[in-house]
Amino acid sequence: MRLSLRIEVGSEKGALEGVPALLRLLDEHQVKASFFFSLGPDYTRYPFAHLIPTLIRQRLPVSYIGRRCRDNLLAVANAGHDIGLSSFTALDWQRDVAFRTAVWTHNEVARAVENFTGLFGREPRYYAARGWQVNPHLLTEEEGFGFEFASDVRGHHIFLPELQGALSRCPQIPTTLPTLDELLSQEEINQDNLHQYLYAACQRIMPNGEVFSLSAEREGGELLEVFERLLVMWKGGQWEIRSMSELFGRIGEAPLKRHRIGWGTVAGETRHLAMQSSAL
Repeated sequence: MRLSLRIEVGSEKGALEGVPALLRLLDEHQVKASFFFSLGPDYTRYPFAHLIPTLIRQRLPVSYIGRRCRDNLLAVANAGHDIGLSSFTALDWQRDVAFRTAVWTHNEVARAVENFTGLFGREPRYYAARGWQVNPHLLTEEEGFGFEFASDVRGHHIFLPELQGALSRCPQIPTTLPTLDELLSQEEINQDNLHQYLYAACQRIMPNGEVFSLSAEREGGELLEVFERLLVMWKGGQWEIRSMSELFGRIGEAPLKRHRIGWGTVAGETRHLAMQSSAL
């Protein structure tokens, strides 16, 4: 049984505190993961930043994750993990990307690519939409920038996407498992038994294996102990924990089916998330 770890890094705190904690833990258990970085401005220091009008928010003093946290992000690459790209401005992307224009989407992805290349000295090969929020223009950008794969949606197996008439030849590797925060919203689940519920959700046969998504802010902080318990259980259960690039490499030249991307909800999450939908 195979499992991959998809790790979002979308804040200064996540990069400065969560990333080192996760790197130590992954190194201790000899596990490789896939990290996806937002490198632009971090507004998390401002309470209710998502309610502040964009023109006002852009005038606020803010640090840029890729500049302030440079050494910690480079440490991820130096440790041999996958390094990929997420949105440039994490807050704007999660708030209303579904309604953004093609020009805005292109500029956001292009800035992210430029900053990633400047930081790591190479172009990004993988993309993950923060918070599973997408629009059809993103599919065009992912193909145009030549990403090897993207991880933008929740679903069951690797596929080629279609959204509102936009087709892409960039394969999607969906997140297959609930997040720890989603599980914690259920009344009977707490941090003491959380790992048991997530491990139970893995006991099934998936075509390409499971993909578990976590954040540097949460699993690298308050939920680090829970994540460590999961690693111990997965390794004890003879799971192969691989990076997403390794998981993707396992499919070889096998043809992929094309599926629509739709919108749906999951327990513990109030927003609609991008979902793998019907086959075409």
